[in-house]
Order: sequence, then C-alpha cells, then structure tokens
Amino acid sequence: MVYKKPTSKYWYCKFELQFQNIRKKIHKSTRLTSKAKAEAFEAQLKQKVWQALTTPAPEHHLFKEALALYIESRQANRTIKEKETKLNWWSTNLRNPVLANLSTQEILSAISKKRSVAIATRNRYLAELKAFLNFCHQELGWIEKVPVLKILKEPKRAFYKLSKEDIKQLLAASPAYLRPVIAFALMTGLRRSNIFGLRWAQIDFNNECVYIAGAEHKSKDHVNTPLSQQALTLLLHLKTNSSSPFVFLNTRNNQVAKISDDMWKRITKTALLDGLRFHDLRHNWATKHIEAGTDLLALKELGGWKTLEMVQRYSHPSNEYLAQQAKNIDHKQQLDDVFEEQYNSEVIEVENTSNDSNKKLICGKKSSHLAVTETIFDDLVIISEAHKAKNLLIISRLDVWYRKTDLNRHARRQRILNPSCLPIPPLRRHSDLQIMKNIIEVAGIIRKKCSRATVFFISKLSCR
Repeated sequence: MVYKKPTSKYWYCKFELQFQNIRKKIHKSTRLTSKAKAEAFEAQLKQKVWQALTTPAPEHHLFKEALALYIESRQANRTIKEKETKLNWWSTNLRNPVLANLSTQEILSAISKKRSVAIATRNRYLAELKAFLNFCHQELGWIEKVPVLKILKEPKRAFYKLSKEDIKQLLAASPAYLRPVIAFALMTGLRRSNIFGLRWAQIDFNNECVYIAGAEHKSKDHVNTPLSQQALTLLLHLKTNSSSPFVFLNTRNNQVAKISDDMWKRITKTALLDGLRFHDLRHNWATKHIEAGTDLLALKELGGWKTLEMVQRYSHPSNEYLAQQAKNIDHKQQLDDVFEEQYNSEVIEVENTSNDSNKKLICGKKSSHLAVTETIFDDLVIISEAHKAKNLLIISRLDVWYRKTDLNRHARRQRILNPSCLPIPPLRRHSDLQIMKNIIEVAGIIRKKCSRATVFFISKLSCR
C-alpha cells in the first residue's frame, strides 16, 4: 500500500512478499507527489522483487574453479601437462575471471598479447580454450553457450627431403652416440619418444619385429612393427657391446633420454640443413617406402597410422619419381586403327577389320528425352541407352522372357523405348558363326570407348 507522512510531500510504499522460505520486506519512498503514479511505481517494484525471488541469479563460477575440475578429469590424457600450461596462461591473461562473462572480444584481446607467434601456436591455444569451455558448458553446465572462436587456416609446413649426401652430412655432424639414433629413425620411421625409450625386451629377433605397448604409442594401440634388414643389423651390432636394458646409450652408458633443441639446431646447422626437424626423419622414411612401391595399406600398418589420410600427409614423392610414374602408360597409349572417335560428335563410325567386307557401325544422334541411339550392323540392330551407366550386356537368348511377359502391357508401363520389349519373331538364331564373332568384337570396342552406355544386341529382325 502507499501512504503519506505528515511531514513529507512524497508518497511511501510498504509491502512484504514471501516465496517458499524467503521473505522480503520493502519500505521506501517513491519520490513522487502524485498518488496514482506512486501506486504504479509500487506495482512495478512488487513485480521486480517477485521475479528476483522466484528466479534467482545464476552463480558466478570462476575460471580457476573450473580449471581445477577440468585438469582433474583429464589426468588420463597423455598431453595433460601441455593442456595445463596453456590454460594457466589463459587464466593469467583473461581480465575477467568469471566464466559467464567471457566473450569472443575478450578472448581475442587476450590472445593478441601473445605476439610474434606462428598461426599454428595461436590455433593450439584457442583450441585448448575451446575444449575447456565445452567442458564447462556440456559437463558442468556453468555457462549457457561457448563463445565463437575461429581457427585460422595454417600454411603447410615445408618438407625437408634428405638425399644420400644430406644423410652423410647429418650423421657426420652428430655426436657418436646419436648416430645410431638418427640411423634407426631413418630405417624404421619410429617416433622420437619410442626410439629413446626403446628396450631390448621390446625387440623380437626371431620374428624380426619390435613391440610397442599401447601406453607408449601415440595411437594407444599395441603395435608389432616389422624391422628391415638394415635395422636388424644395426640392433645386433649395438647388442654385442651393451649391458643396459635400453638400446640407445650415451657416452656414460645411460639411456639417451632426449635431444635438446639447442643441440639439434647445432647439428643441423653444421650439416647445412637448417630447418630440419627430427620428425622429418619419419617423413623421409614414409617417402622412401612410397617411391619403392610399398602398398599404402601396408605402409599404414608399418607406420602405426589409423587412416590412409595420415599416410598421404607423411609421404612426399619427388618430382623425379612422379615424372617416372607418368611414363608408365606410354606403351599402352596406342590408338586403335579400327576406331576413330570425335568428342561431342553426332555420328561415331567404327570400321570392322574382319575377313568379310567392311561393315560400319553408325550411331545416330541421341534423343534428348530418351537418350537412345540405334545402330545397324549387318542385318542386326544395336540399341544403346546412354543415360544408364551400367556394364555392357550381350543378350543372345530372350525366348524365356518373351514367353512369360506381356510385351505390350510392359511397354505401356515403362513408357520408354525398351529394347527388350520389341516384338521379335520366334526365330532369333544367327545363321553364321562369323557374324556372332563380329558382334562380340564390336561390343568390346563400344565397351572400351563408350563406357557410359548399356548396349543390347538383338537378333535378326526378319524371319527366315
């Protein structure tokens, strides 16, 4: 209700609202001198207070609060340390720590602080943040929607193909204990982590393969990779002088844990191979297999990839190899003397090179509606339906079909010129064996040159 104090010219409102166990009391001045306006003000105020009681504001969850839950739920992920590093960077550089207030503009403003980085690095940070926000939206339900984050198109990384001289220079520039590591990488294409952590227990010399457990392999699958003869020879040489459970050892007979970036840069710079990555050795291994003619499916299993798309990403055939492959069909590109084809021509003529007199196969212009061509060969009719992409059919006997089918009713239902519905007399036998041979020969020519046609051979139209 509204009321007026004796000492004031303004009207006051006083009311009480209750929802469940929550009670709200309001007693305040309307700052209005008109009673009608004061009552309208009180009604609006009651509506706002009631809405606040029935629909409370959502909780404001912080970025760090969600980050702790996300890291804990992703402990089984093998890249959890990288995820935590990137998300901690986001937690430090985002101005507003409240998840519900995150916007695309604020995210782009934060990533702009990371200057002088490649597009790929920027995309990795954005992709990690997007995965985290999807977790907050779908699993936690703490945000209504995920801000739109555009991933930029990355330029293709240049591939460094090594020649024999490059490999010699690389091995010469490397320390003695790293030469077997680099050679083994070029022979097997194994990833860096699998090479450095390789143990003698993983190598089966009887079956000539190396076993990699799923926990150590990138695909999370157990892999048995066959070894080449060069790789086996190298391993046998290393085993004679080794007493350690690890295959590759340093000068102190300890495991070669890794190659630091600074050391690898010094090696590649000395070998005049600036820009070469250790992972490029795996690319070179796959490329050599492709150029040697290894089957793609076999290479997929050897490299431990799950899709052929990854095989294509790792194989880079040289221009010399492609030029050589382009010449593989030179001896097959011979024109047939009996066939002459003109593209988009209305008439196709085929010369038959039999002992009989020259016979011509003339195909008339196709109908735009029926797409049917009629051909006369000797006293036979060849009808082709070019709109059907089926294999070549040679029909020599139609007796059973014509006995069991009403041709006129079938033709009316089809409403097309169907060669199998033509009224052919009962006697449909070829009088000469040579004519049948000619039919088969012409059929082969049509199948080779006109693969989008279905051709029906129908016997003689006239009775004896």
